[in-house]
Amino acid sequence: MVKLKNIIVGFFAVMGLLFILILLLPDGDEEELPEATRAETSEAYEAETEEEEDHSADRAEEREENHNNDIADTGIQTVTVGTGAKTATIMIYMNGSDLETKAGEATRDISEMLSSGVGENVNVILQTMGTKKWHDYGISSQTAQTYRIKDGELLLLRDELGQLSCTAADTLSEFIGYCKEEFPADRYMLVLWDHGGGPVYGFGYDEWQPEEEGLTIAEMAEAFSENKDIHFDIIGMDCCIMANLETCYVLAPYCKYALLSEDFESVLGWSYTGWMKRFEEAPGVPTPLLGKYIVDDIIKDNENSSEGDSACVSLFNVSKSKRLFEAWEKYAYKNEAALLNMNYSRRHMSKGRAAHSFWDLWSTDESNVTLSDYYITDMLALIESVDKDSDEAKTLMSALKAAVAYYGHTSDKNELTGLAVSLPYGDPWFYKQLKNVYQDLGFGDEYLDWLKGFTAGSPDEYFDFEGFESSWGGWSAYEGEYGCNLSSGGSCEYAYDYDDGDQYRDDTDSGTDDWIYDYEEELWYLYEDDILYLYDEESDMLCYYDEGGDEIYYYDEYDDEWYLVED
Repeated sequence: MVKLKNIIVGFFAVMGLLFILILLLPDGDEEELPEATRAETSEAYEAETEEEEDHSADRAEEREENHNNDIADTGIQTVTVGTGAKTATIMIYMNGSDLETKAGEATRDISEMLSSGVGENVNVILQTMGTKKWHDYGISSQTAQTYRIKDGELLLLRDELGQLSCTAADTLSEFIGYCKEEFPADRYMLVLWDHGGGPVYGFGYDEWQPEEEGLTIAEMAEAFSENKDIHFDIIGMDCCIMANLETCYVLAPYCKYALLSEDFESVLGWSYTGWMKRFEEAPGVPTPLLGKYIVDDIIKDNENSSEGDSACVSLFNVSKSKRLFEAWEKYAYKNEAALLNMNYSRRHMSKGRAAHSFWDLWSTDESNVTLSDYYITDMLALIESVDKDSDEAKTLMSALKAAVAYYGHTSDKNELTGLAVSLPYGDPWFYKQLKNVYQDLGFGDEYLDWLKGFTAGSPDEYFDFEGFESSWGGWSAYEGEYGCNLSSGGSCEYAYDYDDGDQYRDDTDSGTDDWIYDYEEELWYLYEDDILYLYDEESDMLCYYDEGGDEIYYYDEYDDEWYLVED
């Protein structure tokens, strides 16, 4: 099959060139001719005009016939690329912590939000807390406060809330409840802003609380379950090392997608201005495309800023988490001996943050903290390095490919691939904390007992992932074998059935919000009623692909017709 992206881009490049040539044609304001020449020219013109009039009707009829021949008589219905939503509410749960006290990182991000111009279609509601010194905007460190960002202004909504603990489930629950009551909208998004400590320690170092306190993923689930009437489009965490299987598993009942970082974040964190501006302009943007905007902005910011660092941020389709976990269990049990023989935690170092207890705290110096201190093992790197050929490996790879809806990485080669899992090598204390959290979430006793086996002793040697890092070329290499949608006739050997086992799908979810990104084609695709639609965000072009005839038709919104794209 010809590369679809090349056809689409080539077609519109030609269309764009024709448009430019039309603009360059003379507009009739030409240099005046001498009188005799004008007379001769006038006579010739009249003769040509008469001849032209004789043929104009024929040519118009011919053009119309050719135009109609290009129209696809397919009976294919159009789909809406967006959700149809007119309003949105973004809840920002901002625990400024020492990141604000020492470096003003929270207020810098607030400045980015203010610059986006949100406020008419998108409500941004911000709760500030957990910080001993706010650097700007008159935010109080003595009490939690709630603000709204509207038209470039930070508006105080609630004051004197008390010194609320951001690490308490009821604080998060109350904030969500307040936002949904006061700012109801067609769609919702939640961002947790602070430190992250992986699936065991969770989120949120609060400067006013004991340093060992954190909001665990079990406590997050408790807060979300108290607001079941909200199903978030995206739950995002602007913090370090929360992109793991366990977190996605927990979030699955409460959102469509999760946007998380597998890596330590740089001091830049998320970049807010660009994607918020686009969301304000198009509140009905498809959720996966909105997630891509956020990921791309983060990566671009880290690439271009002197304060940037290595970054790995991904958007996850969390409805696939249950099947992913089941596939992981089967794979892990099969390869137990190999996993116990070496330590597969990643020794990737944090370059912009230093360790304080188990929290990754801000420092101007390079730190000695690595992902292995949190027992973080990259799933795809593990599969490729331990066993990539068994049926269990292929099934796990297929589920992982489906879960990682969009992946972004800076151009450096540490090659984290998006999603991690925790294996508690040689640490009984860590396992105890892990067990307390995981039991509250319904992880089975068999899996917990299996994890305990990793605490008996720590392997003397860490696995060297250098070979994987130097050879891995990104997710596009997995499209051919794993990228098809089995439910719509995909022919890949290990295609994933996107319609099977999606037990967390919300009844209000629109199928037209389920666009899937093809890393090889760099296009979005959607199977709807066994029809393959394609969407190119660069040209804002919707296409229908006739797989049998290997032909592409583009949709003209003005004519409300499908037209064949010629090679």
